[in-house]
Amino acid sequence: MTWWQRFRQNNQMEAQLDKEMQFHLDQHMNELIAQGRNPAEARREARLAIGGPEQVKENCRDARGTRWLEDLFQDIRFALRMLRKNPGFAAVALLTLALGTGATTVMFTVVNGVLLKPLPYPNPSKLFVLQEKTEQATRFGNLWAFAYPNFLDCKRESRSQTMAAWRFDGGAIRGTARAEYVDARQVSFDLFSVLGVPVELGRSFSADDDRVSAAPVAMISHELWQRRFGGSPSTVGSQITYASKSYAIIGILPSGFQLNGHADIFTPIGQDPAPNMQRRDRHPGVNVVARLQPGVTPQRAHTELDLIARDLAKQFPDSNTGRSFMADPMRPEVGDVGSTLWLLLGAVSLVLLIACANVANLLLARAVSREREFAMRAVLGAKWSRLARQCLTESAVLGFVGGVLGVIIAAVGTRPFVAFWPGNLPRATEIKLDWRVLLFTLGISLLSGLLFGLAPALRIPARNLERTIRGGARSLTGHSRRLHSSFVVSEIALAVVLLVSAGILGRTLLRLALIDPGLNVHNVLTARLDLPASTFETPDNIRATWQDVLEHARHVPGVQSVATVDTVPMREGNNQLSYWTSPTLPPTNQLPVALAASVSPDYLKVMGIPLLKGRFIDDRDRKGSGYVAVIDDVMAKLAFGAEDPIGKRIWLPNTDTPFSSGTGGPDVAEVVGVVGHVRHWGPASDDEAKVRAQFYYPFAQVAEPLLRRWSELMSVVVRTSSPPLNIVDPLQKEIRGPTGDQVFNEIRTMEQLASASLAQQQMLMLLFGIFAGLALLLACIGVYGVLAYLTSQRVPEFGVRMALGATAANVILLVLRQSMTMILIGVGVGIAGSVVAGRLLERFVAGVKSLEPPTFAAMVTVLIFAALFASFIPARRASQIHPMTALRQD
Repeated sequence: MTWWQRFRQNNQMEAQLDKEMQFHLDQHMNELIAQGRNPAEARREARLAIGGPEQVKENCRDARGTRWLEDLFQDIRFALRMLRKNPGFAAVALLTLALGTGATTVMFTVVNGVLLKPLPYPNPSKLFVLQEKTEQATRFGNLWAFAYPNFLDCKRESRSQTMAAWRFDGGAIRGTARAEYVDARQVSFDLFSVLGVPVELGRSFSADDDRVSAAPVAMISHELWQRRFGGSPSTVGSQITYASKSYAIIGILPSGFQLNGHADIFTPIGQDPAPNMQRRDRHPGVNVVARLQPGVTPQRAHTELDLIARDLAKQFPDSNTGRSFMADPMRPEVGDVGSTLWLLLGAVSLVLLIACANVANLLLARAVSREREFAMRAVLGAKWSRLARQCLTESAVLGFVGGVLGVIIAAVGTRPFVAFWPGNLPRATEIKLDWRVLLFTLGISLLSGLLFGLAPALRIPARNLERTIRGGARSLTGHSRRLHSSFVVSEIALAVVLLVSAGILGRTLLRLALIDPGLNVHNVLTARLDLPASTFETPDNIRATWQDVLEHARHVPGVQSVATVDTVPMREGNNQLSYWTSPTLPPTNQLPVALAASVSPDYLKVMGIPLLKGRFIDDRDRKGSGYVAVIDDVMAKLAFGAEDPIGKRIWLPNTDTPFSSGTGGPDVAEVVGVVGHVRHWGPASDDEAKVRAQFYYPFAQVAEPLLRRWSELMSVVVRTSSPPLNIVDPLQKEIRGPTGDQVFNEIRTMEQLASASLAQQQMLMLLFGIFAGLALLLACIGVYGVLAYLTSQRVPEFGVRMALGATAANVILLVLRQSMTMILIGVGVGIAGSVVAGRLLERFVAGVKSLEPPTFAAMVTVLIFAALFASFIPARRASQIHPMTALRQD
């Protein structure tokens, strides 16, 4: 029988023990009676021979191996009785722990869902992401997405892993319903089998589907199926018009499936006839995933990839020399959200530590009041280890109950927290309470319980028990004072760290909000425009379509000016081009780089960018006229120094030029104007960006072979006389084109983009501010509690001092001096911790400057005044004690 079975059958075994004890007693008594003793004497001798019944039972219970468990349950029942006996103490302690544990659990739930939870595929540890790597790095680095022919060769030659590919896509769904822009993915036929994603309805792609000459087929998301087709099973086999092409729907993907973000349409990547998909020297964003075959190690897969890379380099030396293939474990794509979440988890953990210190102070004060009880139990035979175990059990029960309350808070608060997150939180659907979160909460609850239970356990008297029993709880040793003071110091230090961190973030956000972005963000609407395929039949038709869009947009009421641009400031996406200031170009890797934007003439007027010199692009700058460029003041200084740039020229290498003159050499553009610098990367990141110089060139002069690609990237920007979002519907109706299928997507105002660029700073400042406020409150409560307790223990001393002539002010100063010592020590430790915290913020949060003495001084001053105010209340109470009353206390 196992110890657990013995424990579960405890009542039955106790009854058997009583029967066995009685049997042995009766048998021995009968033997004595048979020897001639009278029954009373026989019973007495039998009892003496067997021993005390309770002692014998205790020995038998020890032999079972379940004694420790019985003692544990006994301690737990005693702890629960003590909590019921002291409801005020229990309420304060549990509320403090519930807030600390609940906030920490909410943050860990988000961290777990976004960062720690495995990818939602079978055996995710077998999945790898493949990239191409070059020996020579360019300004974009040396890691690249695959060239499609390289992917096909690797897939064919590999025996250790199964490979699949995908790339981003997007377009408008057109048909009987209103045209709608959707995100899409081009995928190889076996992507879903490699990932292990089942099809909800219909079938997946086949190898025959993944060819240029194959019939157009598509799979759609569960969400699009419900939204557009009402979830009808007859959707499979029907047609859908996507990107001006009709596709047969062959399958529905499961609900919630995401591939680096949500997508509604999936088409075979092999059906894309684009020329750059057939070239090995182009990298059209082909992402490759691979699953290891059973029994294959990552090292073997790496070795095989190296062999394939060397073979391809021999076959295709022009494109593949110095090119290898890298495989890394597949991880969630979360961007900079990871660093933000870890910072928040660290901050909320400090709040939990402060809460634990507060509860430890409460338990320590309670332990002092129970010293006589513990001393009495020790005199009666209880060992120090047994008493310490009881104290730790009581604190563990307190921590566990606080943890349960924290889980309830997390269950209620996690969804609102996710909804409050600015923008789209990656893997938001994965954020939920699961066994990892519950195990984490149980762990921190029990650990915190043990941590704050150590203080009262160490306070258990082991010597001078008689004096403790006689003196009661009035005496306070230096050891206890040091323990109380150390908790207060730690609370103050942790509060300083959070306050200074919140102050740094607040000062950073205030400074960034006052920075001029270089344009007028008010009343400006931006949107991408998806054009039908018929638009791209001829270059002249493309130019005419965009001109028609601008003309129609100008007629919308509330529109003051309108323009087109391929890269919008503070929005994802940029175009970096190399340039030089003379015809003789240095090596490519030595050329300076600038952000280039293709615009229409009214762009400057729409965005409110100041013209510093010369002129901006106008109707004179068209196809056939001399190439022109307008540069910003940053590029003017970098390229021409103190010289006047107007009339100067810049040369663009033929690999980077949007003009593509066909001369074989670099294209040259005349600088006709200088404008103010626009913070393209946002107020926080622009100063640290590697590429800040900017120039603008006319969309009308873009080379004809590039017009289609440029049109796919083009956005419409509109300055309005009213709130921009109010004109979205009228503007969409006006420019939807003759067939009604020109569709807006990514509709944003410039104010939204500017705010989104500071979303991380705003989020961190708000939450750090809340955490710092909670920490300050808990620290002040801790200071108040400790000072109130310490002064209550010193009442006779204050009585003697006042009887000898001390005034109330003297007593107040005495108490405040004791408080100020603890506060200043805590502040000193906290400032050192704040320097470390500031360095972390500077590393992970754009725009932060950690060492700002005014911020440190302001936050420390706030804390000192708050802590002194909390100290003044018990100090004033101590000063109002009557000397005779104080001297009568024991």
